Amino acid sequence: MWKKSKITDQTANGQGPEQDMTHKKRAGIKRKSKVPGVMITQYVEELPEGKSTPDFLRKPIALTIQEGKLAVFKARVSGDPKPEVTWRRAQGDMSNMEKFQNKFDEATGEYHLEMPKVTSEEADTYKCYASNEYGKAVCTVILNVIEVGFKKKKAMEEMDASSTNPTEFRKLLRKRAKGEKKEEKHDGEIDERFWEVIMSADRKDYERICAEYGVKDFRVMLKKLNEKKEEREVEQAKYVEYLSNLKHIDLKGDGSASFEFEMELKDPTSRVFLYKDGVMLPFSDEMAMKHNLKTVGKKLIFTVKDLLPEDAGLYQVDVEEVNVFSTDFKIPCVDFIVKIQEVKAKEREDALFECVLSHPIARIKWTGKNSPLEHGDKYSISASEDKLIHRLLIKDCMQLDKGIYSASAGIKSCSAWLMVEADTEPAPTGKKKARKTTQAGGAGVDLEKLAEEQQGKLQKEKEERIEAIIKAKEEQQATIAENVVEEKAADDSALVEDPPVGRDTSKDKQTEIPPKKQEPPVVKSSISDGGQLKPVKEEPKVDASPKPVKTSPVVPNKVIAPPKSDVPEPDTQASEGDNSGRKRNTGPPVSDKVIDPKEGQSGPEEPEESPESNKSSGRTRQGPLLKDTVIGQITDPKEGQSGPEEPEESPESNKRSGRTRQGPLLKDTVIDPGVQFVSGLSDVTALMGQPAELLCKVNSEQCEGAWFRDGKKISTEDGLTISKDGSTHKLLINSCQEEHSGKYRFEADGRKTEAMLNVKDPPRFDQNDLDAFSKPVTVKVGQNAIFKLPFVGCEPMKIQWYRDGEELLDESNVKIEKSTSHSRLLLSKCQRKETGEIKIRLKNEHGILEAVSKLIVLDKPTPPQGPVEVLESSAVCIDIKWRSPKDNGGRPVKNYLLERQQVGRNTWKKIGEIPGVPTYKDTDVDHGRKYCYRIRAVTEEGISEMIETDDIQAGTLAFPGVPAPPKVVSASNTCINLTWTAPSNTGGSRIVGYTLEKRKKGSNLWSYVNPTEEPIQEKKYVVKDIAVGMEYEFRVTAINVSGPGEPSNPSEFVFARDPKKPPGKVEDLKVTDTSYTTLSLSWTKPREEKGVQDDPKGYYVEVRQAESLEWARCNVTPILLTSFTVKGLKALSMYWVRVIATNEGGDGVPQDMDNYILAMPPPVRPRFTNNKVKSFMVVRAGNTVRITINFEASPWPEVDWLKDNVPVTKRVTISNSDGSSQMLIPSSERSDSGVYTIMVKNLVGQETFSVEVRVTDDPKPPGPVELEENVPGTVTVIWESSPDEKRDDHLHYTVSKLESTKNTWSSVADRVFNNKYTVCNIMPGREYHFRVYAKNDMGMSAPSESPTWGIERRKEKFVVNMPIYKTCDLRSPPAFLVPLKQHNAPKGYECYISCAVKGDPKPRITWYRNNVSLNTNTNYYISNICGVCSLLILHVGPKDVGEYTIIAENAMGRAECSTKFSVRE
Repeated sequence: MWKKSKITDQTANGQGPEQDMTHKKRAGIKRKSKVPGVMITQYVEELPEGKSTPDFLRKPIALTIQEGKLAVFKARVSGDPKPEVTWRRAQGDMSNMEKFQNKFDEATGEYHLEMPKVTSEEADTYKCYASNEYGKAVCTVILNVIEVGFKKKKAMEEMDASSTNPTEFRKLLRKRAKGEKKEEKHDGEIDERFWEVIMSADRKDYERICAEYGVKDFRVMLKKLNEKKEEREVEQAKYVEYLSNLKHIDLKGDGSASFEFEMELKDPTSRVFLYKDGVMLPFSDEMAMKHNLKTVGKKLIFTVKDLLPEDAGLYQVDVEEVNVFSTDFKIPCVDFIVKIQEVKAKEREDALFECVLSHPIARIKWTGKNSPLEHGDKYSISASEDKLIHRLLIKDCMQLDKGIYSASAGIKSCSAWLMVEADTEPAPTGKKKARKTTQAGGAGVDLEKLAEEQQGKLQKEKEERIEAIIKAKEEQQATIAENVVEEKAADDSALVEDPPVGRDTSKDKQTEIPPKKQEPPVVKSSISDGGQLKPVKEEPKVDASPKPVKTSPVVPNKVIAPPKSDVPEPDTQASEGDNSGRKRNTGPPVSDKVIDPKEGQSGPEEPEESPESNKSSGRTRQGPLLKDTVIGQITDPKEGQSGPEEPEESPESNKRSGRTRQGPLLKDTVIDPGVQFVSGLSDVTALMGQPAELLCKVNSEQCEGAWFRDGKKISTEDGLTISKDGSTHKLLINSCQEEHSGKYRFEADGRKTEAMLNVKDPPRFDQNDLDAFSKPVTVKVGQNAIFKLPFVGCEPMKIQWYRDGEELLDESNVKIEKSTSHSRLLLSKCQRKETGEIKIRLKNEHGILEAVSKLIVLDKPTPPQGPVEVLESSAVCIDIKWRSPKDNGGRPVKNYLLERQQVGRNTWKKIGEIPGVPTYKDTDVDHGRKYCYRIRAVTEEGISEMIETDDIQAGTLAFPGVPAPPKVVSASNTCINLTWTAPSNTGGSRIVGYTLEKRKKGSNLWSYVNPTEEPIQEKKYVVKDIAVGMEYEFRVTAINVSGPGEPSNPSEFVFARDPKKPPGKVEDLKVTDTSYTTLSLSWTKPREEKGVQDDPKGYYVEVRQAESLEWARCNVTPILLTSFTVKGLKALSMYWVRVIATNEGGDGVPQDMDNYILAMPPPVRPRFTNNKVKSFMVVRAGNTVRITINFEASPWPEVDWLKDNVPVTKRVTISNSDGSSQMLIPSSERSDSGVYTIMVKNLVGQETFSVEVRVTDDPKPPGPVELEENVPGTVTVIWESSPDEKRDDHLHYTVSKLESTKNTWSSVADRVFNNKYTVCNIMPGREYHFRVYAKNDMGMSAPSESPTWGIERRKEKFVVNMPIYKTCDLRSPPAFLVPLKQHNAPKGYECYISCAVKGDPKPRITWYRNNVSLNTNTNYYISNICGVCSLLILHVGPKDVGEYTIIAENAMGRAECSTKFSVRE
C-alpha cells in the first residue's frame, strides 16, 4: 500500500504561521535564490560589507521509501554569520527526538534530518529553515512512505479524517478499495469500477463495457457519464493543460504490456502517480523496474514488464489527487497445448503454422519477423469452431518470407522458423506451377483429436466445479442443521434440569394443529398483572375453538457457536436456506411485540418455531426469564432496538411449537469470535543462498502462534529467525538452501494459513571467472585451445558448447569435460577456419545461463587476390596493382615478396620484399619485352602461397588499322565473291596479308575462311565453303609485321543462292496520320509467287508535289517495316505518294495512292499549352515588356492582340510562329500599363488569355515632414504627398523612427495611404528622428526626414547595485543526451551506431559488443566528435549480432547505454 503525503499548507515557502516567531513582525525583502524552490527573506535593507543572508547550496531531495527503512534529508547552506538550520513539518510536531534526529556532518558541511524505521505517520511535507540575523531561507521537501500490510488503526483515523475533510475522501476510497470486502450491490446500482473504465474508453467500446458490467439502461448511463466527465474535466483543469490520444493497455510481443497518452501539465513539477486496483505502484523512468514510465516529448508511455497473471487489474494514472486516465487490463488464462513447429517450404508453396490452446480464445496475435501480421492476400489467419485450434497460412512463399514467426495468447507465446528453399524444378515457360501447402515437420499429431479431448476436459472440469459447489452447500447446510439440533437439545436439557416451582406436569397437554402452508401461525406475548411475560399464540382465522396451552419451565435460551474450523461465519451462513425456506441471521432483527393487558398494547414479538415437530403447540413459561447467550452483535436494549434474530428452525422437522416466557428479559452475553487473519501467507520464490521472508498478520497483538514446515513444527535455529512485531508474525530464512523448500503453515488459536516456499538454484558464474573466460584465446595453427569455466547450480545441469552458433560435440579434435562444478572444452590441432565465437550454455530446471568468449587461430596468410591490374605499361616501366589476401591469418601483412621472369627465359629474378602496400612499379624493363611476376604475402606467421601474373609487355606494338567492311560482288548456290579496301593506317609497316571470317545469321561464332598461316594477299576472295540457302556475313582483318589488327565491321547479310525475282506490288496502302510537315503511311507486303515474284527485302517510299512530275525517294536504304513517316513537307501542299518493294532481284512495281494527300493535321480547337504564364507582371519604365503565349490549333488560326479590348498600337511588335505568339514592347512607358489579351481563332473555335501589365518606376520621395504633439506621449508626423501619388494608385508610405538611445532605425508604420501618422510611446528626455518613404510595386523612394523632436526631463540620482557573483562548478558526470537506438541492418552493408553524451571533464568512451571491448578491434571504426560518439561497422555480418554497450566515464561518474543489433538477410 502506498501512502501519499500531500501539501496542506498553501502559503508561500517560508511565509506560513510556522515561521520563526522572532521574525514574525519584522519587515523583510523577498527574493528568489539561484537554487530553484528556495525563497529568501532579507530583514535589513542594506547588508553590511562581507555579510550575507542564508541560502541553500544544496536543498533536500524528495524521498519515496518503504516503511521500516531509514529516511534521511540532507541540506547544505551558506551565509555569514553561519546560519542556524531547523526543520518543521506541515502536520504534526517533531518533538520526539528518537523519531526525528537533527545531525551535522562536519566533513561534508551537510545538515541531516534522520527518521529511523519510518512509518506512514511520518509521510508529510517538511520545511528546512536556515536563518541568521540578516535573513532566512526556506525550502520544502516531501516524504512519501510505502506501507507494508494493512493498518487498521490508520484506516480508522483516515476514516474519521475523511468525514471532516472532503478532499481526502476520494483517496481514502481508493486505499480501502482493495483491503475491504466488496460490498453487495443493490438492484440497479452500478459498480464504481465501471465508471473508472468507461470514462477513459472510446465510444465504440461502450457497448462491450456495459455488457461486461451488466449495465442495461444506456440512456441513464450516458446521462450520468456526461455528468461525471464534466466533474472530472473540472478537476483535471487544475493541473492538466490538455490530454489527448489515449491508447488503452495492450500486450506486446516481448512479454510486456503498455498504454500511452499525450498530456501537458500546467505545472511541470506536478507529481504523477500510478495505481493498480487502488494501490499505488512505484515506477522507474529508465526501464529498471517492473513498472516504468517513458516520456517522449509530451507523450507518456507506461510499461509493465515480465507479465504475470496477477498483473491483471484496473490501472489508473493520477496527477496529484486528480485521475486523468484509467484502463482495465485482462490477461486470459490460457496456455499452448501444441506449439507451432518449424516449417520447411519451397518457393511458390504455401506454409501452414498450427497451434492448440488450453482454453478457447476468439483470436490470437501472430507476428512475423517482429512485425504484426493481419489477415489479407498474403496471410490467412483462421481458427476452428471451438476456438482451440489457430492457424496461420503464408501464401506463395518467397525468400523474403524466411524468418521467425510467433503466436501470442495472453502472456504466453511460442515461436518457430519458416525455412524457404529455392525451387529446383521451375515451372515450364508460359505455365504457372500449381501451389501446395507445407505443414510443420513431424506434425503427425492429430490436432482435431487433441482439440476435441481438450474440449471434453474443459466441460468435465466445469461440471466438477458445479458439483463441488453444490456439495459444499449441502455440507454447510448439514453442519448448520447439526448445530441447531445441538442447540435445541441443550435447551431441552435445561428445561428438564430446572423445572419451575409449582408446576403440575401431569396436567400438561399438547394439542396438535395441522400446519397451514400459506400463513404460519404468529406468536404474541402478553404481560400479566404480576409482571410475568406470557406468550399468546395468534392462530389463523380458520377454527375459532379454544386451544389448550402447554406450559413449561423457563430456562436460559442459549445459541451455541459452531466450531471455527468447520462452520463459516454467521454472515456467510446467512446466504444459505434451510429446508423450511427460512434464512438464518438475514434481514433486519424481528422485534417482539409486548401486549399490556390493561392498555391493550403489544410488546416485541418473538418467533417461537421449533424444528422438532410440524405440529403447533403452546406452552407457558412460569418464572423469570433467564439470560440468553448469543454470538454476534447485540444492540443496547436501552435504545429500544433488538439484537439479531435467533434462528429457531431446523431442517430436520417442519413441526411448530409455541412457548410463553414469564419473567423479565435479561441482558445477553457476547462471546468473542476469536483470532482472525488480516493478511495470510503468500507463496515465495527465492534463489539459493538469498534470504526469504514469510509473514502474516492477525487482528490481535496478544496472539501467539506456531510455524510448521511440511507438517513438522519448526523453531528458531541456525538460518531461521521467528519474530513477532505487534500483530505481524515473521519467519526469516537468512540463506535459503534446498532443504528449506516446502509448504509452510502458521497456526494461531485454531486458525491457520499456508504458503509454498520454492528455493531455486539456477546456473551462476563467479564474476572473476567470467571476466577471465571472456578474454579471447589466441593460438597458432596445430596448437590446442582450452576453455574452462567454473559454475554453481542444482543438478541435473545440461552443458552445451557452441562455436559460431553451432553446437560442439565430442569428436577426434573436440573434447568436452563436464562435472558438477565446472566444464572444460579442449580443441586440439586448431585450424584457421575454426576462428570464431565460443559460447557455453548451462541449463537446469531453474534457468538458463550463457557466457561468450572468442578463439583466434593464427596461420600464414592466403595468397594475394587477383586479377593483377596493370596501371601502366610503357617503354620505361611497368606499374601493377593487386588485392590483399582474403585472410591475413590473424596478423597484418608486413611485406610482399616479388619475383620476376622475362618471357622466354627459365630463371626467376628475386626483386625482394616491398612494404605491405599492394602495388609495385618496375622501372628495370626493356621496351617491347614481356615479363611475368610472382607475388607472395609476408606476415609474422609466415609466407603465403604465390600468385602469378599474365605476361605483361613493356610498351605496345604498332598493329594495322581496321579495313572497310567487305562488299558482296555476286552470290550463287556455289560461291560468294567479296572485295574490300586496305586500312588507311598500316601501323608503320607493310600489310603482309588478310584473314577473312564468316558467320551464319543467328550465330555468335566466327570461323576463318582461309588458314591463319596463309594470309590472303589480294583484296578479293571467292568463298566456296557455303551451304545453299544459308545467309552469311563476312569481316576481314589486316596483318602487318607486328601482327593482326582489329577486324572490320561485318558486311551485309547475303544468301548463298542464285539471284531472286523482283517482288510484286504492296497491298492495302493507306494514310494513318497527317500534319503540316509529316505524313504517316502503312501497308502490307506483296504476295509471293514462285518463278514470278519473290519476297521483298525492303521498301522505298517516294513522293511528289502535285505541280511536279519528278518523284523524290524519301529513304536511301530499304526499310524493313511496313510503315513509314514522311517528313519535311510543306504546309497545306498536295502530294502524291507511292511505295516500291525491293529485294536482291531488283525493285518491284510501284503502288500509288488513289488520291493526293493534303499536308495538314485534323481540325483542332485552339488551346493554350503554357500553364505557367503569369496573369500579372510589373515592369520598370524603360525596360522591355515581352509576353510569349504557346498554343495549338488546326487549321492555322488567326492571332490578334488587344490592349484594354482595343487593338494594340504600332509601338507593340507582334511575332507569330508555329504554335506560339509573342508581344514585345522595346521600351515601356507608364502609359503602356493595362490588360493585354491574345485572341486565337480558327474554323473550329476561339480562345482568349489576358495578362495585366503594370509599368511603373521607383517613386519620388514625399515632401517636407512636420511634427506636432496633440496628446502628451505621442507625436503626429505630417508630410506632403509624393508627386507620383496621382499617377500610381498602388503608392503608399512607410514611417521609420530613430531614438537617441538606439543606433538603428525601426519601422513604426507601413502601408499608410494618407499623409499623417501618430506615433505613440514617446518618452521624455529622449530625441527622436523620423523618416517617411514612398513605396509602390517597384520599390521604395529616398526618405524625407523630419526635424529633431525631444522633451527634456529631470534626471534622478542613478544608483547601481552590483550583484554578488559566486563561482560555479561546471563539472558534471557523464549523461547521454541521445541514447543508442536499435538497428536492423542488411548483411554486407555498412552501419552506423551513434549517440550523444555530455560531461565535464570530457568523458572517456568505451564500446562493447556482448561485454567484449571493441576499441582495439580493427573491424570497427570508432569516433567521438564534440560528444557525438559513433561506431561504424565496416561490413555487417552475422558475427556483428549482439548487444552493443557504450560506457562514458570521467572523474565525476559513469554512464552506460545499450542497444541490440540484428542482421537481416
